[in-house]
Amino acid sequence: MSSNSNSCKEVRYIKGVHRHGSETFLLISKDKKSSYPNGIYKTSTTQTGIKSITSEYEGICWYNERNKNKIVCELKKYSNNYFRIKITPNENFFNTNSDVKYLLKKKYFELTINHYIQIWNDYRGQEYGPLHGDLSLVGNVMFNNKDEVLFVDWEQFENNRQIPIGLDPIMMLLENVWYEIIKFKRIETEVLKHFVNSINILNKARLLSPLLLVNPAKNTLDFIRSNTDIWKGQHNKLPVLRLSESNILEIDNAICKMINI
Repeated sequence: MSSNSNSCKEVRYIKGVHRHGSETFLLISKDKKSSYPNGIYKTSTTQTGIKSITSEYEGICWYNERNKNKIVCELKKYSNNYFRIKITPNENFFNTNSDVKYLLKKKYFELTINHYIQIWNDYRGQEYGPLHGDLSLVGNVMFNNKDEVLFVDWEQFENNRQIPIGLDPIMMLLENVWYEIIKFKRIETEVLKHFVNSINILNKARLLSPLLLVNPAKNTLDFIRSNTDIWKGQHNKLPVLRLSESNILEIDNAICKMINI
């Protein structure tokens, strides 16, 4: 099939240029008939952007070794200063909506944490392990009607540093607590109970670093702020960093009172 024929069947558009300071160029390809994305392209000509692209490729390869639903991707190096990654979206997976109340998303939190436990199985009982870095239900955790889970967008993947085990799911939960505060100006007791239950599940699975067992909210934010280079200049996009000191104190005090470890 010729390239002209392909171009007649798909439409490409620019999704973003250096979004959140990523120094990457994002292009989406969609099928003209179905409007379903059939290709995600990220390119860069800068050192930081190329690092994000190669990190994503490494993260996807690491993930594919451990997950039955593979992410199809291809990394091309056109020159030392020009890299491109193409990712083929997995069909029939969807995202949740950040506008939905925390307690109505409990199923998706639990699916996400169980998937984390499955993927990080080799790191049980260890203090440190690989980091996804942006395990957000808004766009980077996807689900299907079989309740299968897919972790996507591995730009922040890190496997060569001492990253506390459990940091990803704690960040995910804290992000959704932040959305709850934005909407309702408070944190419901049932939300905090669910947070505590999630901490217990991770701890019983031996996938919660001792660094996060006590004051997990404060220690998570302290780690991020002390290691912002992991996020390659994109740490400011993380909703967890918008939590106030009083929010953090409230969360950790509730956990201290409720947790059973």
